[in-house]
Amino acid sequence: LHAVMTLLHMVNCLALTFVPTWIIYTSKLMEHGDGWRLGIQAGVAYAITQLGQMILTATFVPSLETDAFDLSQECMKAFISLADVIGLHYLFQVKRTSHMAVLIGLAWATTESLLRRLIPLCIEARSMQFSWRHTLTALEANVSIVTHISFAVLVWLWIRRPQLRKDITIILVGQRFVFPIVTRFLAHAVPSVPVAAVAAEAALSGALATAAWGLFRDPARPADPAH
Repeated sequence: LHAVMTLLHMVNCLALTFVPTWIIYTSKLMEHGDGWRLGIQAGVAYAITQLGQMILTATFVPSLETDAFDLSQECMKAFISLADVIGLHYLFQVKRTSHMAVLIGLAWATTESLLRRLIPLCIEARSMQFSWRHTLTALEANVSIVTHISFAVLVWLWIRRPQLRKDITIILVGQRFVFPIVTRFLAHAVPSVPVAAVAAEAALSGALATAAWGLFRDPARPADPAH
């Protein structure tokens, strides 16, 4: 019976992680003939970008002897993570609509979950010791969907609407630094309450999505005709 319960827990966590992605992809919002091809291309671009970031982090960010929170180290990692903008900028070199920007962000979030969450959930969620950490990991994947889509849309807006570039640059740089520093600080400050970091990330992600939507729908600035 316990084995069945752990199996169900694993299935629930996987469903909570990946089903929302599928729902968004199959929605009318994402109707696009070559959506799957663009999604694969975006996923490969994400994987290459992350590999580059891993190499840069291993080369330039010194490792600490302890697991303590270090602000300078987190800032260096955040600076390196700006490479995501380069990857997205490459994908937007071909003229894309805003729907395609959403699809690219969704593909990045999905690839992130496949690379970082799939194997841990399949292995650890079936362990004999139940832990809410796996459920939080699945919830974090949903927050990541909002974050990646918002980030991709902001990069798309930066390219397509030059008059917004100053505002968007501030938001993008702020997101790269604020998100990881706040969440990792909370993870170290209150390790006994892991939900605090996820809740903070969700709140910040909501703020990012609100900013992206506000800039996209700003009546004072003309919308792109191909959205």
